Amino acid sequence: MSLMRVWLMCVALATAPSVGLAETSKPAAPKGRPSAEAKAGKAPPKKAPAAGAKPAPAPAPGQDAGTPPARPSFRWDIPAVTAWVESPGLQVTDGVPMHLQLARTSWQMDPLIQHMVDRFRAAGLFISSSPEALNSPIAEPMLTALDTETLTAYTVIFQKNQDNTVTLILGTSDVSKYTPGGSIQLDWAPVMAGAEQVTRSNLEGSQMAMYAVKATSAEVREFYQVELTRAGFVEDREQPGVFQRGTEQLTIRTQPEGDMLMVGLYRKLGVQPK
Repeated sequence: MSLMRVWLMCVALATAPSVGLAETSKPAAPKGRPSAEAKAGKAPPKKAPAAGAKPAPAPAPGQDAGTPPARPSFRWDIPAVTAWVESPGLQVTDGVPMHLQLARTSWQMDPLIQHMVDRFRAAGLFISSSPEALNSPIAEPMLTALDTETLTAYTVIFQKNQDNTVTLILGTSDVSKYTPGGSIQLDWAPVMAGAEQVTRSNLEGSQMAMYAVKATSAEVREFYQVELTRAGFVEDREQPGVFQRGTEQLTIRTQPEGDMLMVGLYRKLGVQPK
């Protein structure tokens, strides 16, 4: 995942209120249908085991004896959490809903990465991240694991802070709903000619998009200054790349990535002009 995608995740969480880490309650085990003996208040008759046979383990409450137990849903287990932020709503990218969370921990990077690998493996998830994703000198370490039964993907991005803490960007997404977008155009912002890898995301009260283009940062800035001014936007003199039209605000950011330039667009409604 590129640095621009990390920035988009951070923007999604920027407006969320900081909350304490809530204690997660365990769901109650489902109850099975009562038998005729149970309804009558009688204990069911017990069958004698065959000679030399080992008794079978008792099934979980509500589980049929011949049905294999379902894989428990994965839950984020972050050690030594000092801060926790929930995103204000689901982010939707190419049809895939993603729930974003942000955590800060006092653990150091290496043992924290190993902890997350161990948690993914203990849950029976397929870890799809390559060693390069964990050891890249220019990008944050990232892990992605997939529940192959439910097609739920879990992604964690590790960011080291100056105070020796580590920030984790946690994403939980339903990849079974993946529907690639056919158009590279947006109905709320212009897109430069030659745009590639267009990604769209929707949040409560805001929209985001990202694309790659072969251009310089100066060319991107000039393009949006011309196009957005023509559409009635005014650029903030104190914040270059931030445009306002009424209560609608557009923020433009760029980040080099290889021989391409990643362009991030963030639209927010209900912003009062200065």
